[in-house]
Amino acid sequence: MSAVILQFPTNTAQRANGAGLAVAIAAKRMGYRPHHIARAAALARREVLDGHKSAARAVADMKRDLAHGARSHSPGAA
Repeated sequence: MSAVILQFPTNTAQRANGAGLAVAIAAKRMGYRPHHIARAAALARREVLDGHKSAARAVADMKRDLAHGARSHSPGAA
């Protein structure tokens, strides 16, 4: 039997960058403009770096906020 060892980023900066990238991908799929994508990714990255949230929580919260914002605005405003 073989064992697979998964490697997860142990560095806070790596986790923060991963969270920012995940948020950027999600925002792009939701149709947001590039400057909104960059801002959302930076906010998620900052929350992780400052130690306010885990990477998973930062991504989940930002995706929720982006989805809420996309629903509450008129089409084309994203």
